[in-house]
Amino acid sequence: MAKSKLFFLALGIIILLLIIYGIGYDKLIETIKNFDLYYLPLIFILLFLSYILAALNTWIIASGFKKISLKYVIKATFISLVYATIIPGKIADLLMIPLLKKQKLNFNQSATTLFLDKTISLFIKSIFALFGVIFIIKKFGTFFSTKIVTSIIIIILILTLFIIFIRSKLVLRFIKHKILRKYLLLFKRLYKTLRLYIKENKKYLFYNALITILKVFLETFLFFFLFLSFGQATNFMELFFVFSLLSIIILLISPIFGISGLGVREITGIFIFGIMGVNSAVVFNSFILKLLLTYMISLFVTIKFRKELNVIKLKKYLKKLRFVKRT
Repeated sequence: MAKSKLFFLALGIIILLLIIYGIGYDKLIETIKNFDLYYLPLIFILLFLSYILAALNTWIIASGFKKISLKYVIKATFISLVYATIIPGKIADLLMIPLLKKQKLNFNQSATTLFLDKTISLFIKSIFALFGVIFIIKKFGTFFSTKIVTSIIIIILILTLFIIFIRSKLVLRFIKHKILRKYLLLFKRLYKTLRLYIKENKKYLFYNALITILKVFLETFLFFFLFLSFGQATNFMELFFVFSLLSIIILLISPIFGISGLGVREITGIFIFGIMGVNSAVVFNSFILKLLLTYMISLFVTIKFRKELNVIKLKKYLKKLRFVKRT
């Protein structure tokens, strides 16, 4: 593992320890004692189903290229989950590319499947996240909301200028001849596959969007019952929009900080859900319980599909694509 990744992993663990210190060990233990085991099977089922829906989404997009096995895609999704629990950031998501290639999809088709699935998920959650931002603005009051609106306007202006800049012929020429020189043909083929897919398979994109909305609702129910199991009732619709906002934030920080944003994910959740009035000890214990259940699922997958889990091949594949640096 690269030194930078070890640093962020260590940073995540330090943040976790600081959270425990800040909340208070006694308070965390007291919250755990209030845990209602009655909700545990339901929480586990909801977590498991969220991965099934993720597999279904991948299968729907891939079906636009050719008929593939849903059973295989479900297995591939859980195999990638195992790597997601041990590899920093979202690098493990890229494992779906070689796994889909085993279903006789070529690289461009596999990469397009992954790209479209993640893009639709990001788009849907971003729409819901806007309502989460509105909710937070109302909670913080007029003065603070003015500062937020001003910040958003500044960010939009910066992004607009950035887009105008990168679209200039001079910059595009530089990117084409200096940066993408070696991979220009690869990107051209990928773009061609992507454009053709969007033109001819709009129904699969629509189905994927519907499943994504269902998945967000299911994940919200997961946190609704996680909080409830620790004795904290919440407003479901408020939780739905705030959770969508949190998902976007975690998506942005997870490629940087440790394993899927470890530490930073928890402290961000405490802040965001805290605006709703959810107790920090409840939020922290909920994230930890979800993490433990995820590792339990990963352990089961590792035992069942141990022959198909090959870290060395994955590392070589990622190095070949220059997605990770040599250690």
